[in-house]
Amino acid sequence: MKNLTSGKDKESVSEKLNQQIRHLLFLNPLLDIRVIKSHLAKLPSQLKNDKLETIRLLTKQRMDFVNSSSNNGYIKRHIRNWEKEIGPVSFGDVVQLIEGSGMTIMEAAPHLFVPQQIEQWLSIYLIGQPEYARKLSFCFYLHEIRKNNEQLNLPRPSLLVHGPSGVGKTYGPHKLAELFQVPFGVVNCNSLVQEGILGNTLTTVFTQLYMKYKEDMSSAVIIFDEFDKLFEKGYYNERILNELLNIIDDDNTLTFYLNDAIYHYEKTSMKTNKMLFIFTGVFRGIEDIVRKRLNDHGIGFANGSGFNMEGDYHQYVTNDDFARYFHRDELTGRIQQYVYARELKEDDLVNILLHSEESPVTTFVNYFKMRDIDFSVTEDGARAIVAASIRQHLGVRGLKSLMFNILSDEMYAMNTPQIIVDKYFVDLKTT
Repeated sequence: MKNLTSGKDKESVSEKLNQQIRHLLFLNPLLDIRVIKSHLAKLPSQLKNDKLETIRLLTKQRMDFVNSSSNNGYIKRHIRNWEKEIGPVSFGDVVQLIEGSGMTIMEAAPHLFVPQQIEQWLSIYLIGQPEYARKLSFCFYLHEIRKNNEQLNLPRPSLLVHGPSGVGKTYGPHKLAELFQVPFGVVNCNSLVQEGILGNTLTTVFTQLYMKYKEDMSSAVIIFDEFDKLFEKGYYNERILNELLNIIDDDNTLTFYLNDAIYHYEKTSMKTNKMLFIFTGVFRGIEDIVRKRLNDHGIGFANGSGFNMEGDYHQYVTNDDFARYFHRDELTGRIQQYVYARELKEDDLVNILLHSEESPVTTFVNYFKMRDIDFSVTEDGARAIVAASIRQHLGVRGLKSLMFNILSDEMYAMNTPQIIVDKYFVDLKTT
């Protein structure tokens, strides 16, 4: 039995090395397709040390290619030859292939530029939010199509994302903006003041974005974060909403007054109809609208107690509930899609820690590696970290700060060759 297990382990290691070599072969577009096929044919019989040497050489060749002024023609031809001679390529692999080249997905592999492929890539980062990933991917797909076909009158996407803090409402759009290399800005609605008042007005925020991106801003992705704060009682909120409605209107033009010298202002105008607007917030208070609607329909009256919402009330919210929440038909008409970014479950947070492309664990692995310290987190250790995060209501953002607190002594001392964060380690640090 022991030898059988050992054989399975060897087979698993060999298969992982095969996958790594195949991936590196795809990431080296200067290789001739016949050389690539020869490498792939040798994999089943190749020894482990030979595979490790192949990985070392291919990694070096990849770095040389990334650091060179590469010809984008090589990339297009490489993708075409690979699909013809070897098989289909994935969206994620092409994203890595074009990294640093200045190419976009639409230029390198337009046949892969479909909402389903974008969603599959985004789900690697936006863990535990399948519905949000689907709608957000479709919005960015439409945005790119509109941006690259200005002569056509195409549907305009806009999206409202509601749900608790720390679940990825702004993280998802930021990742896609990076992927598609589009200008990206966040307007914090909680700090806005109306025009004519000293402070952050919509004009000053958009002017700052324009100074950063210039003419490219016409296709920017703009997030109105904490959008729900504009519906709280306040003297200025109603006026700020009126100003915002003008900005997100299809026919509106933004005007910037750029102060380029003393007493001299340069006036610049820009249409907003090619921008993608995303609205995010917790929207506290909407649960009262949901509860009233469900009780008015007789739901939950079998025992005479009325409807009792269990868990996160956002799961019961409909578009009509938002229409009642806004009390503004013109706003409802300007937001095409709504999506609930749900509360992340324990398994989601553990998955983020152990398997996410941008896991907080990676930063600590890199830190300790600089001092030749082997650092790892076990599954029960990850679950203990998540349990502490949930107790303290920290969400995803809090995982990194919680890990920093847990590991602060070890980060300072650096006097051990190995650190294993398991349940015992976490419990010792958090109780």
